[in-house]
Amino acid sequence: MKKIAFLCIACVVLLFSCKKDNELHLDLGYGYVPTDIGRYVIYDVDSTIYDAFNKDTVKYHYQLKEVIQSVFPDNEGRPSMRIERYVRYYKPNVSYDSLPWALKNVWYATRTNRDFERVEDNLRYVRLTFPVNDQNTWNGNAQNTTGDWEYQYNGVNQHRQVGVLAFDSTAQVIEKVDTNLLYYKTYTEVYAKNVGLVSRQIIDVADINIVVGVSVLNRIKSGTIYKATVHSYGKQ
Repeated sequence: MKKIAFLCIACVVLLFSCKKDNELHLDLGYGYVPTDIGRYVIYDVDSTIYDAFNKDTVKYHYQLKEVIQSVFPDNEGRPSMRIERYVRYYKPNVSYDSLPWALKNVWYATRTNRDFERVEDNLRYVRLTFPVNDQNTWNGNAQNTTGDWEYQYNGVNQHRQVGVLAFDSTAQVIEKVDTNLLYYKTYTEVYAKNVGLVSRQIIDVADINIVVGVSVLNRIKSGTIYKATVHSYGKQ
């Protein structure tokens, strides 16, 4: 009986130890948001603005660089990142590498054990929640007043080709999908482990009339199409 009792206790201890060890090694997805100073990502950006009033279409091509310049305590005492954003605009027959960077603006970001928040143009968004898994949904606008948007993961820890680069582990976030016969709105982002944001696409366009059988994308009168795709990344 003593031997049986001893074996039962040993099994319980072993099971508890294994469970605790698995919890310690559980990947919550923090790697999708690097926080080390000097980390940067450069994006190729294509932006098209449709102006219904002036009946005009304006296209922009440029490179955008985001770099973690420093880490500081925010007003709640949480470690937060100062993200400096630089641009250099496309010029025909001129290499981007020969053009200087110009400071565009400064954003801020905070990664907690629950989520990843970014303050973009004075609006705070909840871009990711942890753990990163396909079952998670959340209100990306919970920290601002622009209206509730239900974000959700769509494909986590997947190999993905983004532009000319391939990443072993990515997570796609669907931020908004809202379409009908008058407008077409989709907002998506892709994050890669140990890199951060590698793709952002915004399609928010509309027509003023309904044309049955013709997609709004083929009769755009107003709105924006914005695509930022990772070009390179590293640490400076």
